[in-house]
Amino acid sequence: MFDFLIPTAHAASALTYSESYNLHDIIRVGVSLVVLIAWLCAVGFILWGWVMLVLSGGKDDKVKPAINSIRYAVIGIIIIIISILILPQFWDVLGLNVSSYLSPSAIATTVQELAGKIFWASSGGTILSSGTQF
Repeated sequence: MFDFLIPTAHAASALTYSESYNLHDIIRVGVSLVVLIAWLCAVGFILWGWVMLVLSGGKDDKVKPAINSIRYAVIGIIIIIISILILPQFWDVLGLNVSSYLSPSAIATTVQELAGKIFWASSGGTILSSGTQF
Protein backbone atom coordinates (compact mmCIF):
# COMPACT_ATOMS: atom_id res chain seq x y z
CA MET A 1 0.00 0.00 0.00
CA PHE A 2 1.24 3.49 0.74
CA ASP A 3 4.19 4.21 3.00
CA PHE A 4 5.04 7.62 4.34
CA LEU A 5 8.42 8.78 5.46
CA ILE A 6 8.29 11.00 8.52
CA PRO A 7 11.16 13.47 8.89
CA THR A 8 13.22 13.40 12.05
CA ALA A 9 15.49 16.21 13.14
CA HIS A 10 18.90 15.60 14.61
CA ALA A 11 21.01 18.15 16.43
CA ALA A 12 23.24 20.10 14.05
CA SER A 13 22.32 17.93 11.07
CA ALA A 14 19.98 18.05 8.12
CA LEU A 15 16.46 16.68 8.14
CA THR A 16 16.47 12.93 7.44
CA TYR A 17 13.70 10.47 6.72
CA SER A 18 14.19 7.48 8.96
CA GLU A 19 10.76 6.03 9.79
CA SER A 20 8.30 4.50 7.37
CA TYR A 21 4.61 4.47 8.36
CA ASN A 22 1.91 2.39 6.74
CA LEU A 23 -1.26 4.22 5.62
CA HIS A 24 -3.39 1.71 7.53
CA ASP A 25 -1.53 2.54 10.73
CA ILE A 26 -1.99 6.27 10.21
CA ILE A 27 -5.73 5.83 9.58
CA ARG A 28 -6.12 3.55 12.63
CA VAL A 29 -4.28 5.97 14.91
CA GLY A 30 -6.30 8.92 13.53
CA VAL A 31 -9.63 7.16 14.06
CA SER A 32 -8.55 6.07 17.54
CA LEU A 33 -7.54 9.62 18.42
CA VAL A 34 -10.95 10.93 17.31
CA VAL A 35 -12.67 8.20 19.37
CA LEU A 36 -10.55 9.07 22.42
CA ILE A 37 -11.35 12.79 22.13
CA ALA A 38 -15.06 12.04 21.64
CA TRP A 39 -15.11 9.83 24.74
CA LEU A 40 -13.34 12.50 26.79
CA CYS A 41 -15.80 15.16 25.62
CA ALA A 42 -18.78 12.92 26.40
CA VAL A 43 -17.50 12.15 29.89
CA GLY A 44 -16.80 15.85 30.43
CA PHE A 45 -20.33 16.80 29.41
CA ILE A 46 -21.80 14.12 31.67
CA LEU A 47 -19.80 15.48 34.61
CA TRP A 48 -20.70 19.07 33.72
CA GLY A 49 -24.39 18.14 33.47
CA TRP A 50 -24.19 16.40 36.84
CA VAL A 51 -22.63 19.48 38.45
CA MET A 52 -25.30 21.71 36.86
CA LEU A 53 -28.00 19.33 38.12
CA VAL A 54 -26.63 19.35 41.66
CA LEU A 55 -26.34 23.14 41.67
CA SER A 56 -29.76 23.72 40.08
CA GLY A 57 -31.63 23.67 43.37
CA GLY A 58 -34.59 21.93 41.74
CA LYS A 59 -35.49 24.90 39.53
CA ASP A 60 -36.97 23.78 36.20
CA ASP A 61 -35.13 26.41 34.16
CA LYS A 62 -31.80 25.03 35.47
CA VAL A 63 -32.66 21.34 35.64
CA LYS A 64 -33.67 21.01 31.99
CA PRO A 65 -30.29 22.12 30.50
CA ALA A 66 -28.47 19.83 32.94
CA ILE A 67 -30.57 16.81 31.98
CA ASN A 68 -30.18 17.66 28.27
CA SER A 69 -26.39 17.84 28.66
CA ILE A 70 -26.30 14.38 30.21
CA ARG A 71 -28.79 12.98 27.68
CA TYR A 72 -26.88 14.23 24.63
CA ALA A 73 -23.56 13.01 26.03
CA VAL A 74 -25.00 9.52 26.52
CA ILE A 75 -26.42 9.62 22.98
CA GLY A 76 -22.95 10.60 21.76
CA ILE A 77 -21.39 7.61 23.54
CA ILE A 78 -23.98 5.30 21.96
CA ILE A 79 -23.21 6.74 18.50
CA ILE A 80 -19.48 6.22 19.06
CA ILE A 81 -20.01 2.58 20.03
CA ILE A 82 -22.34 1.91 17.10
CA SER A 83 -19.97 3.54 14.63
CA ILE A 84 -17.01 1.49 15.88
CA LEU A 85 -19.02 -1.73 15.57
CA ILE A 86 -20.93 -1.14 12.33
CA LEU A 87 -18.89 1.15 10.07
CA PRO A 88 -16.02 -1.31 9.40
CA GLN A 89 -18.55 -3.89 8.15
CA PHE A 90 -20.25 -1.22 6.03
CA TRP A 91 -16.94 -0.32 4.35
CA ASP A 92 -16.16 -4.01 3.85
CA VAL A 93 -19.48 -4.45 2.02
CA LEU A 94 -18.38 -1.63 -0.28
CA GLY A 95 -15.17 -3.58 -0.96
CA LEU A 96 -12.65 -1.48 0.97
CA ASN A 97 -11.56 -4.25 3.42
CA VAL A 98 -11.01 -1.93 6.38
CA SER A 99 -11.96 -4.45 9.08
CA SER A 100 -8.40 -5.79 9.03
CA TYR A 101 -7.07 -2.57 10.58
CA LEU A 102 -10.22 -0.79 11.84
CA SER A 103 -11.74 -3.65 13.82
CA PRO A 104 -13.25 -2.76 17.20
CA SER A 105 -10.47 -4.63 19.02
CA ALA A 106 -7.74 -2.81 17.05
CA ILE A 107 -9.35 0.57 17.75
CA ALA A 108 -9.83 -0.25 21.45
CA THR A 109 -6.20 -1.36 21.79
CA THR A 110 -4.93 1.75 20.01
CA VAL A 111 -7.17 4.05 22.11
CA GLN A 112 -5.83 2.40 25.25
CA GLU A 113 -2.23 2.86 24.07
CA LEU A 114 -2.86 6.48 23.06
CA ALA A 115 -4.46 7.25 26.41
CA GLY A 116 -1.48 5.68 28.13
CA LYS A 117 0.94 7.75 26.06
CA ILE A 118 -1.00 11.00 26.51
CA PHE A 119 -2.12 10.84 30.13
CA TRP A 120 0.28 8.51 31.89
CA ALA A 121 3.40 8.98 29.72
CA SER A 122 4.13 5.26 29.66
CA SER A 123 7.29 4.31 27.88
CA GLY A 124 6.33 0.83 26.73
CA GLY A 125 4.09 -0.43 23.97
CA THR A 126 3.84 0.35 20.31
CA ILE A 127 1.02 2.04 18.47
CA LEU A 128 2.10 1.36 14.93
CA SER A 129 2.35 -2.21 13.64
CA SER A 130 5.80 -1.47 12.23
CA GLY A 131 7.09 -1.34 15.80
CA THR A 132 7.59 2.42 15.92
CA GLN A 133 7.02 3.96 19.33
CA PHE A 134 5.81 7.48 19.95
